[in-house]
Amino acid sequence: MRHHHPHNKHKGHGGHRRGRGPLDYGDLRLLLLAQIADSPSHGYELIRQIEARSAGRYVPSPGVIYPTLAWLEDMGFVAAMAESGRKSFAITDPGRAFLTANRATTDTLLARDWSRDDDRDPIRAGMQAIKQALTEVLKPGDPGQERVASIAALLQSTAQTIRSQSVPGQANTQSSRHGGRTTQMEPIITRHRFDIRRRTLTVQEKLWITPKMIRFVLFSEELADFESLGPDDHVKLFFDIGGEGPAMRDYTPRAFDRQARTLTLDFAVHEAGPATQWAVDAKLGDTLNIGGPRGSAVVAPIFDWWLLIGDETALPAMGRWVEEMPEGTQVATLGLVTEAAEEQLWSTRATHEAAWSHRADPADPAPVLEAAAQLDLPEGKGFIWIAAEAGVARALRDHFQKERGHPREWLKAAGYWLKGQADAQEKLLED
Repeated sequence: MRHHHPHNKHKGHGGHRRGRGPLDYGDLRLLLLAQIADSPSHGYELIRQIEARSAGRYVPSPGVIYPTLAWLEDMGFVAAMAESGRKSFAITDPGRAFLTANRATTDTLLARDWSRDDDRDPIRAGMQAIKQALTEVLKPGDPGQERVASIAALLQSTAQTIRSQSVPGQANTQSSRHGGRTTQMEPIITRHRFDIRRRTLTVQEKLWITPKMIRFVLFSEELADFESLGPDDHVKLFFDIGGEGPAMRDYTPRAFDRQARTLTLDFAVHEAGPATQWAVDAKLGDTLNIGGPRGSAVVAPIFDWWLLIGDETALPAMGRWVEEMPEGTQVATLGLVTEAAEEQLWSTRATHEAAWSHRADPADPAPVLEAAAQLDLPEGKGFIWIAAEAGVARALRDHFQKERGHPREWLKAAGYWLKGQADAQEKLLED
């Protein structure tokens, strides 16, 4: 991949719709409410109760459970309360009245014979069996990298076997001008939802890695169960600015060490804002409140090459992605910064080619498009990831899709910030 290094003379970071489960949303609301009526519970307790009730045939995801609990809370049917650092839910008098009004349906749900679902939908039964097996094998705690890698390889092999089962009469391929082919069943991005938690971290290290980028290593015992599967995940940072509530900003987990209980965050320093001000003023021992991540979007490792393009706000995600790539991966990066002093060096086992574009206005797409036009896209299947100011990210997306014919399914573009708008972003550009 050829790269151009032009010297053309930046700002805060950056739903998944699931298939229908064996319960529709009305039934799920009633079942959750009935379980909460028996005993106040938090989200994961409710998931385990449904798993036990269904004999492992249905394990609802947090991405299904928590929006349903939020609806019950909004309707006044349950009340949330803090319990051991988690949000627990208790039924209210209006909630009991709602159950009484729907007693016949609720009794049917509680007496449901889940084994009959297997006969009606063998595919779903198989999926639930896999979920149950994973739940048993990957119990809380660190299962070890080798075991995780072995299970992941088995899942990938199973997925590939399923893809090989052709569907008569259905077109299942799409060609690329670069020689790659994919099937409609091929999962490019898988989404994982997590139990949202707030944590209070303490500044353990502070380092200026470039003149306009500060790195913090933050510590907390609450990071023992921290999860982040995607290099471009985001945590929410909370800053007290007075008034009714805190200011909130999204930042990428640059790195984390669950055993050491540390989380690394990089702050791009630009015009004054609550995040920048905190980063500049913070001292060892200061605290920072975070929430999340809400979940991860993981790109399947099925590509021949990768191209990552991003400005200062995206460098933490790019750096983490490059550093975590396995040996043999072909990856190129185009970093968009103001000057050579802002360039970063990343250590990786992958085959990495780095290019940098220097531009004065981070919201001007012209110099970035000029640099992108100098990139040669290799043969084969490639994934392109773009994150920058929304207008710049959109221009780059259109360049690769419309002018260079790169398949839309093999590209992800996000606007990590919007010119002239504080804390605004378009995390996934769809239009």
